[in-house]
Amino acid sequence: MQMPTVTILRREPGGSEECEQIFEFEEGFAGSVIDLLYELNGRETLTDATGAPARRIGFECSCMVGECGACAMLVNGRPVLACEVKVAEEMKREGALRLAPLTAFPCVGDLQVDRSSLRARARDAGLWLVGEAQTAEDGFFSDCLQCGLCAEACEKYHSGKYDAPCLYAAADLVAALDGADGARRKSMKKALKKPFLCPCKTAPCEPVCPRRLPLRQAIKRVGGSLFSI
Repeated sequence: MQMPTVTILRREPGGSEECEQIFEFEEGFAGSVIDLLYELNGRETLTDATGAPARRIGFECSCMVGECGACAMLVNGRPVLACEVKVAEEMKREGALRLAPLTAFPCVGDLQVDRSSLRARARDAGLWLVGEAQTAEDGFFSDCLQCGLCAEACEKYHSGKYDAPCLYAAADLVAALDGADGARRKSMKKALKKPFLCPCKTAPCEPVCPRRLPLRQAIKRVGGSLFSI
């Protein structure tokens, strides 16, 4: 009986060449994609489907319950948190399992990417909290995981001309705080230049957001709040 397989797009840490490697796993595997990756790496000797030795698979995960955003990757081409995707359900729906790193950020190796650009842009815009959320909605936007899934789904972000949608969620929260005085708002306005406010009307970023944040609303509110001063 043929065993189910997972195909992983691999890249040596620090390298640029990519290749696909196939691994077998037990029929009826009941865990998540992250559970499967841990199972593969936990084998005494990791070999691929041809029996050739393979190095351990590089990936990120901190919480296993969808709270940290570290395990964001492409599962069968969909940007998701791997800890929230059940292997059995994915195999039933797609008939296959293929894992790849997010393409919106530089690949560090295998399924790991460098999302430091999100933090750098947030730092440039002064998006740190100095007050308390005034409404439930303001607190809602603070749930952003900075996982990068919204950036992956956003064609405008891939063009390099627009910021990631999650950056506007943070800006929307900060702009609503008592501590966001005139000087700070002007600093944010300078960093978040109006041309960089994404004009998207379809919001493909919203369905992939693990927190289901209304990102298009955040972008609209940032535009109205910051660029009216």
